[in-house]
Amino acid sequence: MPPDVPENMMERLPHYRSKYNAAKKIHVYYVPARNRETGTKTYFYAIVSELLHDEMMRCLKSGDIPHFAAIVERGEGEPTREVKAKIKAFYGFDHAAAGES
Repeated sequence: MPPDVPENMMERLPHYRSKYNAAKKIHVYYVPARNRETGTKTYFYAIVSELLHDEMMRCLKSGDIPHFAAIVERGEGEPTREVKAKIKAFYGFDHAAAGES
C-alpha cells in the first residue's frame, strides 16, 4: 500500500464493510428429513454464511445439504427441548420465532 494511504482506509470503504459484515453473519437452518433406508424422521441444524443463503436454499429445495454447510446438530425424531435450547443459546435460532413447534 502506498505510504500516503492510511492503513485502515479499506475498512472505511462502504462496499468493503458491507461484504465483510455479511461474511461474518451466519444463517441457521433447521432441516427436517426422513432416513431413506428406514423411513424414520431425522433432523439437521446447518449453519452457512449469509453470503451463501441463496445457494443453500436452492440445494435444500432439491433435497441436498451442500458441502459448504456445517452440520452443527442432528438427530432422529424431533429435536428435544434441550437441543432447541442449545441451538438458541449458541446460534440464536428460536423455533418459536421461526414458526416451528
